[in-house]
Amino acid sequence: MSTQTRAARRRGDAGAGILAVVLGIVSFNLPARAQAQPEAPPAPTGEDAPIAAPATGPASPPADASAARAPSAEAHAGAPALRDTAGPGPAPPAPPTEDGPWKNPLSVAAWARVGGRLQNPSARERMDRLLGDGELDLMFSGEINRFIGVQGAIVAQFGPTPTGGNIAGSATLRDAIAKLKFHDLLNVWIGRMIVPSDRSAFSGPWSMGPWNYPGLFEPYAPPIGPRQGPFGRNDGVTAWGKVAGGLFKYYVGAFNLHDSSVSPLYTVRLNMSLLDPEPAYYQKSTYLGEKSILALGVAAEVQRGGSVETLPPPETGMPPGVPRKDTYGEINADLLFEKNLGAAGTVTLEGAVYKYLGDFERFDYSYFALASYLTPSDIGVGKLQPLVRLQQAKPKGADPYLLIDAQMGYIIEGHAARVAFGYQRSDLSGAKGNALFLGVQVQK
Repeated sequence: MSTQTRAARRRGDAGAGILAVVLGIVSFNLPARAQAQPEAPPAPTGEDAPIAAPATGPASPPADASAARAPSAEAHAGAPALRDTAGPGPAPPAPPTEDGPWKNPLSVAAWARVGGRLQNPSARERMDRLLGDGELDLMFSGEINRFIGVQGAIVAQFGPTPTGGNIAGSATLRDAIAKLKFHDLLNVWIGRMIVPSDRSAFSGPWSMGPWNYPGLFEPYAPPIGPRQGPFGRNDGVTAWGKVAGGLFKYYVGAFNLHDSSVSPLYTVRLNMSLLDPEPAYYQKSTYLGEKSILALGVAAEVQRGGSVETLPPPETGMPPGVPRKDTYGEINADLLFEKNLGAAGTVTLEGAVYKYLGDFERFDYSYFALASYLTPSDIGVGKLQPLVRLQQAKPKGADPYLLIDAQMGYIIEGHAARVAFGYQRSDLSGAKGNALFLGVQVQK
């Protein structure tokens, strides 16, 4: 065999060996590349929002399996997005277990309401004065672990008061709560919080249909209703729990703990939702068609021998406004029915009645009844919500107070963006009044 022939054969053998090695490497790597990428674990999502968050609407069903695996935007509100495991970068950490650490990131929110009222405060039947007011709430909440959470809020306001107005406005602490969760049946909240008295207190003006909070017979004055405190808050402790995911809830609280000179204000509330559950501490006065609600709540308050400032003065002739020792009591019941009728829209009916007990209490009873309708589809960028509400309060020894609201709401993004325009007619023991009001609410 010639030298050239032997060299060619050796080159052929080397090429075949190199080809065999390459094919072996490729055949080894192909199964690994064919494996599916690991699925991103879902982030922990508590069933209850730490603050009364704006309505976002029910999630639509996923179009495919990949959409079903993708975590929702609501589940990660305020949290950084999970990495796409198909792309570069490390895989996300494993989901926390029941025995492992569990934290939700700090959530921050800003809510604002601004409004105007056309009414003369000194001659309420005349609508020749325009008054403006507004409120900004800055809120935060978070969870240290599975058992401990924290919530706080600062509120700033401007606008008229019963004694005048101040362009500088005011700012104060609204909430400061330490939350302890032992079980669904037992949660303990300590600090400054909403007094669990009636549904309106839980929803506040933010999560109800009417622009004006119930009981505001006197504009810019404290509402007639259960005893609470500024912004419906008070300093105390509340134990609460739920059964069947919120079909039944209870609240027991003790308040006025900031003042050792008065007796504590004790409260109890029971709430039953016969259709969809209401799992959170807070409750809304309308879910804008997101839930089917038939809920009944009953509550009571008592303060034994506390210092109570009331009007009118007692028969002994003491001047009004003098603190007197008296036992205060109040019982109330509220009912909410809301049904989404699909193409026919959403109907909401609500009512509440209050009975006040105590020799020096100014009012004997009060109540309100409400009916509203929400259009099924958008008209422009939002839905229309016509609403009417009747309120009455009976002072002791005087004719009843009467208040009627007729309002048109424009719901743009649920409670997160809405506008309200309406007319209010009042009759306070013969002193009649007329008012037009306009309000804009945004939540972020």
